[in-house]
Amino acid sequence: MKIEIWSDIMCPFCYIGKKHLEKALERLPYGDQVEIIWRSFELNPAISYIPGKSVTQYLCETKNMSLQDVTRMQDQLTQQGKELGIDFQFNKAPISNSHNAHKLIHVAQKQGKANALKEELFRRYFSEGTNIEDIKILREIAEQLTIDLSHWNNEPFESEALEEEVQQDIYNAYQIGARGVPFFVINEAYSLSGAHGADTLYKVIETARIKTAS
Repeated sequence: MKIEIWSDIMCPFCYIGKKHLEKALERLPYGDQVEIIWRSFELNPAISYIPGKSVTQYLCETKNMSLQDVTRMQDQLTQQGKELGIDFQFNKAPISNSHNAHKLIHVAQKQGKANALKEELFRRYFSEGTNIEDIKILREIAEQLTIDLSHWNNEPFESEALEEEVQQDIYNAYQIGARGVPFFVINEAYSLSGAHGADTLYKVIETARIKTAS
C-alpha cells in the first residue's frame, strides 16, 4: 500500500490532513506498513520571506479579506488544530518561501525520514513562527533529525537533481488534476483532495486496498 501526498508547508489544511491521515492509519491493522511519499506542491512559488509580516497580515492585503474574516477563519482552524494536537499560532507564522524545504524533504524521503521532517517543518512554521526559507535553519533541522546531507556534498539546496525532483512533483500534480492541497493518491488508483477527516480517509484507503488487490 502506497499513499502519495502533494502538500505545502505553508498550508494549514495540509497539517490538519496529515494528522487525520495518521489517525486513519492507526485504525488499520496494516497501517504501519503503508508507504507514505510526500510530494512537492508550492501554493505561491513567487513569494519570499517578509520580515515582520505574519500570514494574517498577508491574507488581508492580498486576498481582499477583512481582518475580521481572516481572524474568524484562523480561529476555526486553531480549534480544529487543538483537537488534533496542533498549536496553530497564525500571528507568528511568517511569509516564507517553501522551495528549499521541499528539496530537503526529498533528501529525507530517501532516508525514510520525510514524515518526521514534515512534522517538524509544520510545527516550526505554524507553532514557533520559524522562517523555513532560511537554509541555515533547514540545516539545523536536518542535523536534529540526523538527515545525512553528505551525498550532496552538504549542499542539497544547490542540487540540480533535487530541483528536478521538486519540479517533477509539481508537474505531476497538474497532470493528475491536483489544483489544491492536500491531495492524496492511494495505490496510484484512487485520489482524494482536501483535509478530509480520519473516517473518510480510513474508508478510501481500505477501498483502495481491496480494489487494487483484486
